Amino acid sequence: MSKLDDVPYIPRFSFEISEELKARANKYLGTHGIRKAIMTPILEDLLDLIEQHGQLVVGALLDESIKPREAIKSLARAERKSSNV
Repeated sequence: MSKLDDVPYIPRFSFEISEELKARANKYLGTHGIRKAIMTPILEDLLDLIEQHGQLVVGALLDESIKPREAIKSLARAERKSSNV
């Protein structure tokens, strides 16, 4: 048994970003642990939106017809309207 067998598995999430985005992230989110603290709730919210509204959210983001900060407002308005019907 190697020492690696004693190390607990910690899931990671990685993807490619531009040099500019990396520099901006380093500038504003350079403090140890802050990226996880910021990105985890953002990912959780995004996944909640997808669970509630399906691939419509993914399509709107990929199409760049809406930005994440706009999606939340737009979906909240749509939910209010549909609950009043």
